[in-house]
Amino acid sequence: MPKKPAGPRPRNTELLNVLPPEIRNQVERVEALRAKNFTGARYELLADELFRYAYVPLMAKMGSGEIAALASDSATPLAMSPEELQTLRSSQADRDELAVRTIAAALQTFTRRALGERRWRPEENRGRDGQPASLETYFFGQCLLVFPREMRRWRAERADRFARTANRLSPHYVRHRLGYETGSAPDGEVAALCDGVLTLLESAPARERAVVTLTLDGHSAGEIADLLHMTVPAVESVLYRFRRKARGWRRRGGLRLPSEMRAHALQNKRMAAGDH
Repeated sequence: MPKKPAGPRPRNTELLNVLPPEIRNQVERVEALRAKNFTGARYELLADELFRYAYVPLMAKMGSGEIAALASDSATPLAMSPEELQTLRSSQADRDELAVRTIAAALQTFTRRALGERRWRPEENRGRDGQPASLETYFFGQCLLVFPREMRRWRAERADRFARTANRLSPHYVRHRLGYETGSAPDGEVAALCDGVLTLLESAPARERAVVTLTLDGHSAGEIADLLHMTVPAVESVLYRFRRKARGWRRRGGLRLPSEMRAHALQNKRMAAGDH
């Protein structure tokens, strides 16, 4: 007959008695919650306290970029791209989403392991400074361990969202959005422009292709930001980089505008210079 799994190892009473009063009170609080199987109003109160404790510093570390070093040192190292770090610096909505997801996931793991299995043992495991870790400090450490996993999920969902939008790009679509008749074969200049735009975007990240696609649809920067869960400055930054890349490619002969578009651009340039 298989042996029944052993329960959590009992606490060392002597070591508990020498803990600071505030830490000892936390241990007693957790033991009382364990007797209730971590359910009920008192457990919900603890969960709310831990959430509020972890939320602000987690948001701050994402906003400052410090989270990158912490994620790279975790048990499941995570490398973050400059674009992802910039998104987290500039987008409070993205920081909020990641913080809430991370804390929610950490709370499940924390309740099961740290509390249920008594892995939080401040009487035995001291921190780097030799002091016992409070419940809040230990929980925030769990959040940092969980963050790489939640970041990978957020990254995958984000990439899928961009890819779904970007997949609409095609010669037919670009000609249509540029206002050319698609019921017949385009002339050489229009075909060259469409092919040039697509070639320029072939190696671009899905996010850039998605932003350009929605711009061709006629959406404003604010609308694109809402559709792609980005910030308006992030959308404008993507468009600025794409336009700069297109101008450079045009100067090198890789992107040639149809004659009527060149004439329109020249007229706008003269008007801007005051030459009417």
